[in-house]
Amino acid sequence: MDAVEEKEEDEQRVEEKLRGLAASDDLQGVETKVPVEQDCVPKHSTDMSQLPSSYKANSPKEKQLLHIADNFLQQYIHLCPDRKPLFLHPVNECGVEKFVSTTVRPTLLPYTELYDWDGCASFVSDYLVMEPLECPITLPSSLYSPTTTLKQQRGNCFDFSVLLCSMLIGAGYDAYCVQGYATLETCTLDETQQLCPLLRKPPEVPEEEVKKKYRIKPLPDMQSKFELQQEAKKAAAIEAAQKDKERDKKEAGKQMHEPLHGLRVHAWVLVLSGKREVRETFFINPFTGNRHNTTDRCFLGIESVWNHRNYWVNMQDCRHGCKDLIFDLGDAIHWEIMLSESNPLQLLPEEEEELFDSDTVSDSNGSRAEREKRMSFDMPPSWVAPIRVPPREFETRYCQGKKVTLYNKAKLEKWAPYLNGDGLVQRLTIYAGPDYTDVVEVREWFEHREDTLVRREVNKQTQLTTDYFSKGHSLCLKAHTYTSLEPKTGHTMEFYNEARVDGLQKRVETASEMTEYFMGRDDFLYLRHVNFGNQGDETQRIDMSSKPIMQIKECFHRNPEKPADEDVAECIFLITEEDIYLTYHLKDKYITASKKLFHKLPERGSKHKVFMTPETCITYQAGSFEKGKSLFHLYNLLKELTAKEKRVKEQVRQSEAEVLTILKIRQTEEADIKLSVSIYNRERKEERRRQHEAMKSTMKDELLGQKKQDLDYLAPFLIRNGCRDKLNQEQALRVRDDCLTDFKHHLTYKVNLIQARLEKAVKELQKRHLWFQENKNQLSTKEKDDYLSSCSESMFHINILEQRLNREKRMAPQKHLALEDKLRMDPRLAPHLGYI
Repeated sequence: MDAVEEKEEDEQRVEEKLRGLAASDDLQGVETKVPVEQDCVPKHSTDMSQLPSSYKANSPKEKQLLHIADNFLQQYIHLCPDRKPLFLHPVNECGVEKFVSTTVRPTLLPYTELYDWDGCASFVSDYLVMEPLECPITLPSSLYSPTTTLKQQRGNCFDFSVLLCSMLIGAGYDAYCVQGYATLETCTLDETQQLCPLLRKPPEVPEEEVKKKYRIKPLPDMQSKFELQQEAKKAAAIEAAQKDKERDKKEAGKQMHEPLHGLRVHAWVLVLSGKREVRETFFINPFTGNRHNTTDRCFLGIESVWNHRNYWVNMQDCRHGCKDLIFDLGDAIHWEIMLSESNPLQLLPEEEEELFDSDTVSDSNGSRAEREKRMSFDMPPSWVAPIRVPPREFETRYCQGKKVTLYNKAKLEKWAPYLNGDGLVQRLTIYAGPDYTDVVEVREWFEHREDTLVRREVNKQTQLTTDYFSKGHSLCLKAHTYTSLEPKTGHTMEFYNEARVDGLQKRVETASEMTEYFMGRDDFLYLRHVNFGNQGDETQRIDMSSKPIMQIKECFHRNPEKPADEDVAECIFLITEEDIYLTYHLKDKYITASKKLFHKLPERGSKHKVFMTPETCITYQAGSFEKGKSLFHLYNLLKELTAKEKRVKEQVRQSEAEVLTILKIRQTEEADIKLSVSIYNRERKEERRRQHEAMKSTMKDELLGQKKQDLDYLAPFLIRNGCRDKLNQEQALRVRDDCLTDFKHHLTYKVNLIQARLEKAVKELQKRHLWFQENKNQLSTKEKDDYLSSCSESMFHINILEQRLNREKRMAPQKHLALEDKLRMDPRLAPHLGYI
């Protein structure tokens, strides 16, 4: 029964294919019989009154070109009666026949993104909306100009290709429009079986073998290399044959399921090698903007190609697709050119006889000149108006500002800049299956954000989020991985170490550990690892506002200026055990390193000073039987290490505070997202320009009021002393003294006010710290974190008040002298004070 059912299915597929072929023949027959006037119905309504005159009529040279094209088409039908018709002179949006080469208008648009082929292809595929051909196996009856295609923002594959070819030729590429045949997925823009370009891995470059200084020589290989090569060739040939068979079976299955396989008309762009440093000829699918090799199996054949100068017909066999085609358009055997000065057009036998008879009857010189004039015809200029894309349209890019593309287990969404308030311009959603329901990962791209966030990756299975930042963030952030922006949840932060003073490159923090990686430091430090104790562990805990530090480990690179046995490679501070463990770098030709272990013993009656005994330090000196360093030297080293331990602990506390500050700033940035606008973007700068003008007018009014105030700065003192028009010497001295005394009181009041605010802030911080010490055992983790953040804010406010206070005290004498000079030069006081 299964065999019978399969046979019936095969017969049904064959019948469907035959019906498709019959339908295509009928459609072609109908097209040849329908007059041109009936085919001139536009695809979309176009306002013809706004179009130039070149759209509505043909010039004499264009009419001559159409006559040559008709003659060429007759020759083509006579010589190749079994081939499909050529796409030579369809009608435009005004119903006027135009030769396809004159529809190409080379244009270089003033945008840097459109200077390369990938930018042009991406713009065309994003800006236009794909419309399928009215009949998938016949040529379209019309071809609109690129300007109309841009205005309507939609078109078929031929409209896409003509626009893209115009832009590529304008950018300096050797580009051509192609009329041919492609697969169903290519013609219908079906990418559900394709891998998303953002998920494609770059080709792996084989790494060079690492040269080892010491290695055991392998045993000599006694096998014949020639035999191994022959066996490898045979295995590769067998594997290739199997792959070809499997591919042929798959293609045969597709052809059985696709009755119109090889008949679907499609247009794309050909870019030849040579210009713009293009090393290899390739295709561009205008629907997707992707680059394809000329051997790609999605392109099944080529009928003709054209650019703005000429038209070529493919004379090669395309039964195996485009993989065996030769793209040397100067080869007259493989490509038939339409307009050529060196190769005259081939004529029909009847025309050759007529021309021969007319040449024998008439003057031979005149007929030859007329014939040469016909043969050496140059392509007329393009009838299309200049192609322009306004900046706002180029920025919006997508139709209605958004584009959605479905790939194999992935969905790609694109938005125009500034369309989303959070700056989102692209989102890739990865699914577990082809039904697009179970989300695995989400990747988002952002632009124009003031917090410099450019990309975000969210793993829906682990709930792990990674933010990537560009250079310029206030915290020098490069990447941030987290599950939540709340503290104590684990964070991994990467920094631009060139912008940081401490050279911090990466910080990984968990509830019990913190690891920091450094680069380019003068002390050769490259790693610091800290182990924390439990929150309730009070042993060895000095700062009650954070977790106790149990151990600190630091690693250093080799310092070539020091001997190896004096250059520390690893330093471990065991806080709870009160030990310090040193490991030095390896000396040349040694397999063990020198080590020292210090055990701190505090002096009697002191918790900070240490004393030294022979048992305090355990030393191992690699490769030396001499007696170690003296106790005095070891005592000094222990003192240095003790001081260093204190500094390192302070740095660890600063790192903890920095993490809290970063998290708080990131929460604020995510709560209030702001987008930046370039100063060259006039349209989006309009609102800010108005705000700037309003602020400018306000400042102007303030300056005018300030000038008036400056002119009358002595008015209160003149009125107080009863002075009207003129002053005597006694009144002038009294006004001067009153003004200086009043200004001195003002400076003193300002200093006292800042001092009072500073003292108040310090007292509040002390009260908060005392309250925390009394209630620390009853507070939750969140309350402790809030306390730490509030303390950091208070310290920041105190530092600012101290700077203002010091500045006011420092500048007070200078301000007093400046006022004295101003009073001396005042025209009302200077004559009585002895100054002119």
